[in-house]
Amino acid sequence: MSKKSEILNCYKENGICLNEYPEINGIKQYIQIRGADKKAPLLLFLHGGPGGSMAGLCHVMQNEWEKKFTVVNWDQRNTCKTLLANKSKVSEIAKTGALSDYINDIDAIIKYLHTVYTFEKIILVGFSWGSVIGCEYAKKHPENVSHYIGIGQNVNYIKGLEYSCDWLKKEAESGSSDTQIIDTLLKQISKKPEMNAELMKSIQSLSFIGSKYIAKNARPFPVKELLKSPFLKFKEKKAMLKSDFNLLVGTYKTLINYDFTDNLKFEVPVLFVNGDEDFACPVELLKQCFEDIKAPEKKMVTIPSATHLCFYDKPDEFFRILSDFVS
Repeated sequence: MSKKSEILNCYKENGICLNEYPEINGIKQYIQIRGADKKAPLLLFLHGGPGGSMAGLCHVMQNEWEKKFTVVNWDQRNTCKTLLANKSKVSEIAKTGALSDYINDIDAIIKYLHTVYTFEKIILVGFSWGSVIGCEYAKKHPENVSHYIGIGQNVNYIKGLEYSCDWLKKEAESGSSDTQIIDTLLKQISKKPEMNAELMKSIQSLSFIGSKYIAKNARPFPVKELLKSPFLKFKEKKAMLKSDFNLLVGTYKTLINYDFTDNLKFEVPVLFVNGDEDFACPVELLKQCFEDIKAPEKKMVTIPSATHLCFYDKPDEFFRILSDFVS
């Protein structure tokens, strides 16, 4: 058996390796289901971005997860495999992206999963942008969710940018070109902004500055593993590496206007995990509202020397936190 085939079909009689394109709310949406034991709890991972598919890197970032859980990855609207499966509808889909669109998608995906897998409720894991739609789904449909886990929980995107800009200005050299870039972004977000090429460029520059001064313990992104990924064709790899914000106009509008604190009531146990070097979704905003969160059980964990991708930076520690909470 080739290395590619071994990765794609690693789970035999007791497990599951399934890749499907069911029609979800009028479009084909890619769903990947993998796990070593069909009796294991079902975990639905909601990727970040927007547009940041994780399906092509599951063998790198979620390998251990698949030994204890059955892990579902889903390429959201206009993302990677789902994007390329709906070429004729790209412009139309770009205009969607309201919270209700994503909540309806998640609901339909769970209904689909019931047709291929036996389970009562799912563990819902939302990362970054995925934490926006994940926590809102968990609030709205607790009957379908056993636990909600927010990784890099997005509280308020604009306030998060403001906090990170202030944080970085304290770290950067006063009067440097870095502080000028930060000041430019602060000016852009001082008024209610819309996502456009100029704002995206400033945010990308902030990411570079953040990795320079704060996220010093980040593991290098596994570009080589992505380029060799057996889960993706060449066009899909290009689509994953080069996400176009114009394809997600409606989604970015939702992200920019979202405020987690508008509703802090959960009917399911909730766990929030952040890295202490996460400047993309700074944990300080979550700390400010954590005491007001109402849930049957709640927990917040900050992993030291970890960044926004805390589950990749410190995989063993993250997996222990996740497993202990769910258990």
